[in-house]
Amino acid sequence: MAEEKVKDIARKAEEVISNLERDKEGKIKLTKSQIRKFLTAVNALTNKVDVYRIQHEGTEILSAELASEVKYLKVKLAYQAGRNPKTVKPFVEAAKLNKWIDGIGTDIRAYEDFAHYVEALVAYHKFYGGRD
Repeated sequence: MAEEKVKDIARKAEEVISNLERDKEGKIKLTKSQIRKFLTAVNALTNKVDVYRIQHEGTEILSAELASEVKYLKVKLAYQAGRNPKTVKPFVEAAKLNKWIDGIGTDIRAYEDFAHYVEALVAYHKFYGGRD
């Protein structure tokens, strides 16, 4: 069952990236640095979640502090989208990143799915020739 979910996440990510606007050379207008900044924030939070899971063995619920940090990712997205409204904003909307974040709440598994989704978005961005 979990494998099926991962495939679904990968498919969704591929669909989002493959449909992004391209420049005259056929490269995706969204740049690697624009998408990697968000991945960096997600990876930093994932490290905190991993430490929390080790300290609270068997838990499937994020602490209130971590859940708050997850919600704060929306602020980082809003900032990037505001700085780059023609490239980042359409990406955030197409990927439904705010909806994904809202759906996490305190569920560690939902957070892990979200983190995998963001990783898949970055991977497909590279695969489909995103700009550097």
